[in-house]
Amino acid sequence: MTQLTMSEPSHGGAPIVDLSRAPLPTRATLRRRRNIPLQFLRFVAFDLRIMRMVIKGHH
Repeated sequence: MTQLTMSEPSHGGAPIVDLSRAPLPTRATLRRRRNIPLQFLRFVAFDLRIMRMVIKGHH
């Protein structure tokens, strides 16, 4: 099986994805993504929102 890179055309002749103009994350964004305590808090907040939806769905 042949592996395609981002610049090689697919079978249709069009590129798969052109990410050359995509914005890069800022230093602050990268720092937040790597901050373990912040990610844990976001995980807990997300879980609480999901649990609230589940509990409301049972009434």
